[in-house]
Amino acid sequence: MKNLIRGLALLSLMLIISLIILAIPQPVSGIQALASELPEVGLQKSCAEFGAKIDLNNANIIAFQDCKGFYPNLAKMIVQHSPYEKVEDVLEIPELSERQKELLKSELVNFEVKPPVMRTEMRMPPRPALRK
Repeated sequence: MKNLIRGLALLSLMLIISLIILAIPQPVSGIQALASELPEVGLQKSCAEFGAKIDLNNANIIAFQDCKGFYPNLAKMIVQHSPYEKVEDVLEIPELSERQKELLKSELVNFEVKPPVMRTEMRMPPRPALRK
């Protein structure tokens, strides 16, 4: 009987300690802290990762692969109409639909313009012909 009482007392003590530990605030990771400071934008992922911007004059279409609604058609148009003097110039592409313009406007902060380092053809090499 004494063993049963000791066992229950020990079990109760372990339960109380567990509840105390769970009540102590846990440290927040760096990513969680950074994410909590960002505005709520829903589940849509931004084009650029934290701090990295897409250079409109030097990126190839693959750079836009994670941009919802950009890949491949809009990305191809962006690359074909480069170089740009400023980021906002991308909104002047003649073939843009209103939806594409809205997509571009929502991501302008994630783009940058640097001097081109290679010709557009080098950024968009032709696909090899399919063999029959």
